[in-house]
Amino acid sequence: MKVNLISTGLTLLLLSLSTACSHNEKKPEVVDDMVAVEMTKVRRLQPLLHTVLPGELKPWNRTQIFPKVKGYLASITADRGTQVKKGQVLATLEAPELIASLNQAKAEVSSAEAALLERHAKQQASRNTYLRILQTSKTKGAVSDNELEMGFASMMADSALARVSRENLQAARAQLEAQNQLAEYLLVKAPFNGFIIERNVSPGDLVGPETNVKPMFVLEDGSKLRLTVAIPENLANSIGDRNTVSFTTQAEPLKEYHAVFARSANSVQEHTRTMLAEFDFINHNADLKAGMYAEVNIPVRRNKASLFVPKTSVLLSTEGIFVMKVNANVTQWISVQRGNSLDSLVEVFGPVSEDDQVIKTVNDELRNGQVVRIKSR
Repeated sequence: MKVNLISTGLTLLLLSLSTACSHNEKKPEVVDDMVAVEMTKVRRLQPLLHTVLPGELKPWNRTQIFPKVKGYLASITADRGTQVKKGQVLATLEAPELIASLNQAKAEVSSAEAALLERHAKQQASRNTYLRILQTSKTKGAVSDNELEMGFASMMADSALARVSRENLQAARAQLEAQNQLAEYLLVKAPFNGFIIERNVSPGDLVGPETNVKPMFVLEDGSKLRLTVAIPENLANSIGDRNTVSFTTQAEPLKEYHAVFARSANSVQEHTRTMLAEFDFINHNADLKAGMYAEVNIPVRRNKASLFVPKTSVLLSTEGIFVMKVNANVTQWISVQRGNSLDSLVEVFGPVSEDDQVIKTVNDELRNGQVVRIKSR
């Protein structure tokens, strides 16, 4: 009996302890697993941006000088580095056969002039004879009709021969002019002011149009330089007519120069996807040399306003470039293209509009179609 009472008491004690423990257990907390995101507006701006592009300084004029006639090089009056003026003689050629042809042309002109004088004299004589016969023929029976016709025919024949002589003289003079021009080519002259940057001949060389593979001289005019820049396709419409750029060179990296926009190709090259633009630089003190490379700081502005978002709003993934909108608390990836950067903003092109709301900070963990919670401001 006593054992049963003890067993019953232990059972009651265990039941009371179990009930107490069940009352002391905590309820599980409800955890919100939705990602909270902050939104920002798409802005429309038309800022003035600066971009640095490589450029090359090219001479205002550059030409390779070849001989126009065949001959031996008699003398050279210019060398590499020589400053020359337009029309200055750089070299003299010798071509005896050309001089002989010139003298022959002069003799032919003299002969044609003499022949013309003779024909003029005969024409005048036959004309006077015909006029006298014509006057005499007014007296009946003094001159036969046959004599009058022969006098007229002789006058017309001499007139035709005189006309041929004049044409022969013109042809002879044209030939003389051509030979004079060829003789002028024996003097190799500079076509414009500049510096000789290359010389490839020596006295005694046989030169000519069919002989020379290399030019006799290379002449450059560096008083004015063309700063040539390859403008990327995305900036091709941002170069204005009044753009002034600044640039530096490796020769003097701390000195800044300025050049003015002058012309562009107005066409994007297919193999480089760039448009060539030229900026003119007046090289007063010959500080810069043609062929130098430059770093060009170009101010660019779109011809109309474009859309900008924070750089943190743009997702770069293997699938493409996206910004993220939120519709009914669900993310939506919007495919865009990137443009220029402006401080913490970046230009975007795509199906977005001004004042659209996009997620301010995105990452790869935010998937398309994910449920999110928008932070309240």
